[in-house]
Amino acid sequence: MTIVIRKCTLADIGELQQISRETFADTFGSENSSENLNQYLDESYRLDRLTQEFKNPNSAFFFALADGQLAGYLKVNVLDAQTESMGPQALEIQRIYIKRAFKRQGIGSKLMTKALAVAKTKQRSTVWLGVWEHNLPAQHLYRKFGFKQTGDHVFTLGESRQRDLIMTRTL
Repeated sequence: MTIVIRKCTLADIGELQQISRETFADTFGSENSSENLNQYLDESYRLDRLTQEFKNPNSAFFFALADGQLAGYLKVNVLDAQTESMGPQALEIQRIYIKRAFKRQGIGSKLMTKALAVAKTKQRSTVWLGVWEHNLPAQHLYRKFGFKQTGDHVFTLGESRQRDLIMTRTL
């Protein structure tokens, strides 16, 4: 399988919305009520909101294509686009999501490698992310890349308050 990572363009916004909703629901749907899940999806992945995020010069989206098929995506943030204030030398990996049919095929690792390359290009010294405390496969991937838990924060999904682990890596 050939995996290609490419930067998204504004013309990709419809596909970005679709893969965002699909992969989030696949990852967290079975562990949350449909009401909370739908509320989160409707708020977080509205086209106008995604377009605003996309147009922020301190954020970037990348698609992972497996043999030409959209398989996953990555979102990174710096400076004021970060969801937590981690300082000017930090890069946040806000989203790494893979479609169910493409999981466990190395795509998450390719997206992580891309995120770390972006951090180096932007001369950031720290890379961080938040991961749900119950998402053990993702935590395993992040530890494989040298991330360590350095804190936690609350992630609100609809009416549900959940705990995300903050994991950090120094470059």
